[in-house]
Amino acid sequence: MPTLDDAANAFARDLTAIPPNIAGLMLVFTPEGMMKAMALQGQMQLRAAQAMAAGQLPAPTSSYTIAIQGQEGDDHLVTLRLESSDGAAEIATRWREVDGIWKVNDLGLASVLDAQGQSVDLSAPPTASGTPTPPSS
Repeated sequence: MPTLDDAANAFARDLTAIPPNIAGLMLVFTPEGMMKAMALQGQMQLRAAQAMAAGQLPAPTSSYTIAIQGQEGDDHLVTLRLESSDGAAEIATRWREVDGIWKVNDLGLASVLDAQGQSVDLSAPPTASGTPTPPSS
């Protein structure tokens, strides 16, 4: 049986592949995790469309890291950090072993940083100049 580390790395590889390995990603989610993933995907697609409308093409992911954070009840917490020339995004995931297979039961966007390491306010539209939108106070 693959370890949590193996499963999280396979998930990150499938997510960052060009094009993403949708079949591999579909298999890793519990039904609850799938609903969260679909909502997150919709948010990210909207953000990419807004950036493209502002004249920016999102940079492809250049690297990723995973960090196993510990355990909370039945869930094992893993943070996935995706990096590109545009900046970085951290996705917090909760993994659960189901019938001997590691599955993502929950996930959410923990943070987004621009290329200079500044927080990005995802509720504000991207700017045409590429200048980061500061977070709302």
